Amino acid sequence: MTLQVFALQAVFTGVFATLILDIWQRLLFSVSGIPPADWGLIGRWFAYLPKGRLIHRPIGETPAVAGEAAIGWTMHYLVGIAYGFAYLGLMVFGLDRPPSLLNGFVFGAVSVVIPWFIMQPGLGAGIMARLAPNPWIPRLNALASHALYGIALYGGVQLAAQL
Repeated sequence: MTLQVFALQAVFTGVFATLILDIWQRLLFSVSGIPPADWGLIGRWFAYLPKGRLIHRPIGETPAVAGEAAIGWTMHYLVGIAYGFAYLGLMVFGLDRPPSLLNGFVFGAVSVVIPWFIMQPGLGAGIMARLAPNPWIPRLNALASHALYGIALYGGVQLAAQL
């Protein structure tokens, strides 16, 4: 695999898996009432990072930033692309193993450390959302979403290989 093919597949894979995650969040909301991520608040969090503010108590009380929804959605897809590079790079160059349903699932499930230990505390919910009204809902939602995301990464690799 050339570096150019790798890069194109990684970008496609990351965008595809992120789109699947977005669809999953909408479906989950329609059947359970668990709201999808508020990318405006995530955009606000990212906008405050250059100002040296990592943790908010909670993010909803931090003053809004112009364009925060656009920032949030952009960062959501850029992070998704970064995960595409990380997954495909780990499989192809790091472990020398083909992407599979199992290693996609494991990669996604392990990636839950990002929301549990960075995003949830940063947004004011504490480590593993311990300060949330019912912490197990965001914990399990993050785990399920990231595991599904990992499976979607594998699906994206398979689809990209067909193009």
